[in-house]
Amino acid sequence: MSIWWANNTVRVAREKEAVENLAAENDWFVFDRWEIHDYKFAAVGSIVAHGATYPVRLVYPDNFPLVPAWVQPQDPEARWSDHQYGKGGALCLELRPDNWTSRASGADVLRSAYGLLNLENPLGEGEKGKVKSAHHVGEIQRYNWGESPVFIGRAFLDRLFSGTINDVQALRWAASDKVWPIYLSDAVDRAGVQRPPAFDMDTWRFPVAVVLVSGQTPANLPLDRNGFISAIWESPPVDGEAAFVAVFIENDGINVFHVLSDEAYHRKVYILPPETGLRSGRAPSAQGKKVAIVGAGSVGSKVAEMLVRSGIDSMRIFDGDVFLPGNLERHVLDWRDVGYHKVHGLKRRLQHIVPGANITTVDENLNWQKSARTNAAQFDLVTGCDIIVDASGDPATSMLLGALAFENQKPFVSVEVFEGGIGALVAPSVPDRNAAYTLGREALLNWTDERGRVPLSTGGRDYEAIGNYGEIIVADDAAISMAASHAARVVLDILDDKLEDVRWLMIGFRKEWAFDMHGHVIALDVGGPSAWNNNTEDAEALKFVIELAGELMDALKAFTK
Repeated sequence: MSIWWANNTVRVAREKEAVENLAAENDWFVFDRWEIHDYKFAAVGSIVAHGATYPVRLVYPDNFPLVPAWVQPQDPEARWSDHQYGKGGALCLELRPDNWTSRASGADVLRSAYGLLNLENPLGEGEKGKVKSAHHVGEIQRYNWGESPVFIGRAFLDRLFSGTINDVQALRWAASDKVWPIYLSDAVDRAGVQRPPAFDMDTWRFPVAVVLVSGQTPANLPLDRNGFISAIWESPPVDGEAAFVAVFIENDGINVFHVLSDEAYHRKVYILPPETGLRSGRAPSAQGKKVAIVGAGSVGSKVAEMLVRSGIDSMRIFDGDVFLPGNLERHVLDWRDVGYHKVHGLKRRLQHIVPGANITTVDENLNWQKSARTNAAQFDLVTGCDIIVDASGDPATSMLLGALAFENQKPFVSVEVFEGGIGALVAPSVPDRNAAYTLGREALLNWTDERGRVPLSTGGRDYEAIGNYGEIIVADDAAISMAASHAARVVLDILDDKLEDVRWLMIGFRKEWAFDMHGHVIALDVGGPSAWNNNTEDAEALKFVIELAGELMDALKAFTK
């Protein structure tokens, strides 16, 4: 910890001179002594205003002058002003944390304290003044002061006042952090992709009935349940002792009470700004795209979360693995999902972020032994997406997916973390722009062979490698996250039609193998657009296919008559 008065004696001399000169030049401040108070440097004295004496202590924090000094009563029970943080607390002055400059001195803080006490005159004779508050507290800071909140959207409020509101519902979260949030929504709010969540026992979100009341809130409204209800309604608006939310629609705003089985509690209303995914920067055309992600492990789960947070709300995720404690180090899931299939836990997490996200899951690996019909249907789900992301970590699966993407003319991005987390490969294959993935992989192998870059030996566990000096290198969560973020960036750029460079990226996370340092990027040109099918046309077979297609068209016409 930095102790400024021990380390900066030049500033100590300046402060000492400024405070003592202030006392010598002004009769409203009487200096007594310097001291160490609660281990902090402090000046003790009195401020005199309108014949009243205010014994004060000027306290310098340990990180002064970067952090402001303050003035407080010597008496821990003294409360002089509304501009004071409780009994014995610091005065809220013109110089404070939000406008402090290190050029200001403790003497300046004392002058501000005198200005406050002289104008308000809490203990002296004569007229009492009122100092206008310059203490601007934002919604979030007020929220942190412990008021149990009711959240509503701005558009919801507009519909409420215009009378176009429909099917108002409340969702209550279980009490935590000394707050008990409630979210009000209507049918319009709940129709969007980024809608509020629904009832969920697992996360302790419960529905609460809502009663709308037009008009001003009655004065002196009783806060016991029976008295509250009797003051407003002739008969209870809900059955029995069921909890409900009463919303008073007044001329200039709304008043909200949460009525429980015994009491009614007034709630603080927080108006939420419009949030429609604009922060993500996604164009509506990109938001409507569907992404296939094969592999919901450490990398795939992070890619999926980044995409959904970036405005991509339609995904198909494939993985047969189960989430176990050993996965906790690098995965987006946690202990709540241990024992479940990764894809199902990931779907829950993504829909906690965007409740209206369209997430399809397949809890089988694509290379498992299964019915050929099931296998074909699963690959149809993959190729039915607008882009295919390979995070399988399995070379055979990567090659198959790359071939499927090429045959279906779909953009393909494969991402893998090198053993030991020394770096990552992000390999895009975009139709009509660069080589098919299988040919790109061949180009990568040729590049490593030409330079004699032998991959590091693998360790005993996944993501481990043996370094050049025999040390074990482990890919940690930072390495996984960097690989996923680069892959997500490439996927988003393809969906936004903004990918300017289709070279494969080898990104170094440490000085090892082909990398000179963390951040070293090797951009590999794997070749131009591939054209595998140029010479695969057979005249007789083409005639046969056309005849079959004609029979199909005839059958469809007959069916529709």
